[in-house]
Amino acid sequence: MSSFGACAQTTRELNERLQELESRVSLLEIPPLAGREWYELLRHKLLPQLGDDTYLVVAVVGGTNIGKSVVFNHLAGSRASATSPLASGTKHPVCLVPSGFSERHDLETVFPGFVLTEWNEGVELEEDASHRLFWHTSDQLPDNLLVLDTPDIDSDAQVNWTRADNIRHCADVLIAVHTQQKYNDAAVKQFFRKAAAEDKAVIVIFNQCQLPEDDEIWPIWLTTFTDETGIQPEIVYVAPNNRQAAETNQLPFFERQWPLGEDNPIDENSHNLCDDLARLRFNDIKLRSLAGSLNHLLAPEAGVAGYLNEIAESSKRREAAVALLDEQELVQSKCWPSVPNNLLVPEIRNWWQAHRVGWPKHIRGFYDKLGTGITWSLRTVKHKLTGEPPAPEDVYRRQEWETILDIVHSAFDGLRRLADLGDPLIRDRIEPVLAGRSRADVIAHLKQAHKQIDFEQLIGELVNSQMLSFQRENPKFYRFLSQLDKVATAARPVTSVALFLTGLGPAGDLAAQAVSESAIQIAGEVASGTATVAVGEAALGGASAGIGRLEAWFRRLHTAFAMQRAEWMYQLLTENLWGSLATELQDAAALPESEIYRHVQQSLQQLRQQVAQALALTT
Repeated sequence: MSSFGACAQTTRELNERLQELESRVSLLEIPPLAGREWYELLRHKLLPQLGDDTYLVVAVVGGTNIGKSVVFNHLAGSRASATSPLASGTKHPVCLVPSGFSERHDLETVFPGFVLTEWNEGVELEEDASHRLFWHTSDQLPDNLLVLDTPDIDSDAQVNWTRADNIRHCADVLIAVHTQQKYNDAAVKQFFRKAAAEDKAVIVIFNQCQLPEDDEIWPIWLTTFTDETGIQPEIVYVAPNNRQAAETNQLPFFERQWPLGEDNPIDENSHNLCDDLARLRFNDIKLRSLAGSLNHLLAPEAGVAGYLNEIAESSKRREAAVALLDEQELVQSKCWPSVPNNLLVPEIRNWWQAHRVGWPKHIRGFYDKLGTGITWSLRTVKHKLTGEPPAPEDVYRRQEWETILDIVHSAFDGLRRLADLGDPLIRDRIEPVLAGRSRADVIAHLKQAHKQIDFEQLIGELVNSQMLSFQRENPKFYRFLSQLDKVATAARPVTSVALFLTGLGPAGDLAAQAVSESAIQIAGEVASGTATVAVGEAALGGASAGIGRLEAWFRRLHTAFAMQRAEWMYQLLTENLWGSLATELQDAAALPESEIYRHVQQSLQQLRQQVAQALALTT
């Protein structure tokens, strides 16, 4: 692949990534890509023309009534005005295309921004507001040369300004036709300032000259033009004011030296414009034309890098909104109530019993019933003295609902503060939310959903998944606990009952409610030796190393349940209050750290290197 072929591939990748990046900036108030000078060059020039199949697009441009169509006819080698809408002011651009070119190339990609119509005598050429470009084939042109006649660039019609910009983007070479009256026109100079910024190759023709008198004057005109536009012409011609020669396609074009030297010989030989264009170094001019567009694209302030900077700066402004949401700590697990152990432990014991096998399963079932009977008796006596306590599930449900209410109030307050930040885009998104969903409505919906939660089922499912994970992650320690369970089963019944009551049994008996409320306390009892029975002392040496694992696992069980409940709350708030706002704000603030942002940066850097290499090969 050639150096410019590599540039073409990278440019296409860059364009695709820019499209994806633009689709993610809805909350950043970034102006669209369309309309940016560098992006129009990307679409209208680089994507269609960057590649190895070199051809030149030459556009004849200038002001009103200066003879652009005469120059165009001479390039065409025939009176093209007889078969195209060129007389008395061109209404739409007209392109002469070499024979077979339209079969090898897609003209729609060569001239983006225009509606192309193949011209013949049956096609109406009336003026309209659409950007139309008429084209027809010419046998007189070289295979790699397209020639355009264009509307006046100094027209009062704004539609012509847009057409002129589109033509400038598409063209590799501009033939600037001037007269004494039009070379210094403000609109003309504005057009060519843009062309100079794009480093366009320009050929200057001073038409309708009085020769030889004007040979002393045209250098003054050209100096003014170049000083005020930055254009440095490739070739300069003068053409006499000869209407008959112009109408018969026999107007002479005399080349003149530029820049002027000490000796400025007058060339009296008429030049064939088409032959002179054919002598141009096609590859160098094409490279120059595309490099000018690429430089616009790669400009650190106005190009793609400037667009990325806009995104980064706007993302920073969104960080304040994201931080405000984060400060609420609305659904963080640390603010969620901890599930009571007296809800967890029965599920753990049930799981352990379900996974016992053989004779320990039956014996332990008997001892568990015995232990349950003992603790039931103790609880009965206690309840007669202190009264029946509320069910653990009811206690937890009430605690969780209080947390939910706090979160809802904080969420509404946070949204109100976001709306008051002064960011109109965020405010416009939040106000309809606050107006359409009252606090009471959201709370009523959440209360109904909360009543339907089956905590016993949730805890059972969680314990099952966490116990299986514990079994997979700690196989040796799990086997040790199983052996300890068998030892406890084989001991005297009273010892097994004591083990159950003190919490020194296997993982299924970690936290009997009568002894402890947390795994940390249980671990402390075991490690300190306070739970001392014969079989416990025998097993403690092997168990103490794993006490930390049990403690960590029990903490993880609590955390997992809190995170599960917080996620449930987050989903309900998203559905009933935030919608996609929170996610969009987070995505907007994090966009400069996103993968697509980095990909655009990478494509940009790669393109810079490839362009530098391509230009180095031509010097």
